[in-house]
Amino acid sequence: MLFLDELGEFPGSVLEHLRQPLEDGLVRVSRARASVTFPARFLLVAATNPCPCGEGGPPGSCRCSDGARLRYAKRLSGPLLDRFDLRVEISRPAVDELLGEATAESTASVAVRVAEARQRARARGAETNARLDPARLEPSSPLDAGATRLLERALRDGKLTGRGLQRVRRVALTIADLRGDSGRLGEQHVALAMQLRVDPSTVAQIRSA
Repeated sequence: MLFLDELGEFPGSVLEHLRQPLEDGLVRVSRARASVTFPARFLLVAATNPCPCGEGGPPGSCRCSDGARLRYAKRLSGPLLDRFDLRVEISRPAVDELLGEATAESTASVAVRVAEARQRARARGAETNARLDPARLEPSSPLDAGATRLLERALRDGKLTGRGLQRVRRVALTIADLRGDSGRLGEQHVALAMQLRVDPSTVAQIRSA
């Protein structure tokens, strides 16, 4: 795992060099007289603020100029973001959430479901669904009519790329595995996978179109 905190603070040229290793799982080092390839299959996790001052979420609280916000956002190119399977916006927690008792599902319970999902992936010939090659992905993740229509609209509206389509299907398949669902992927699986990649309000608009 490679965790990059404050992703927006890294130079754009450095971040762009991550694109090929993320795609191929390889790092190629070339010098004048030799070229060497190293394995580099890794899970990339990153966190970043919405703007340089870190207050870009609540209305009226950001101290950055429009130009500063634009320069900050441009460091994260579309092709780089397209290689993230999950993109989740996290809001500042409310006071009662910070002071109240935790009600989340226990780690032990989640671990059981994850182990079962990993077992399903291994039955398909991959350690995880993210490692499924394109030839195995389509037969492993058949879509019902509702899921197909949703993806078609997202592609036609330019909300999803060809690379993003495969990644959404892998995430939708994992969602189904974690829920213990079998059979064709339904609209609910694909919609949730898209909400973890695209703005939820955009997904809602696509579904209602």
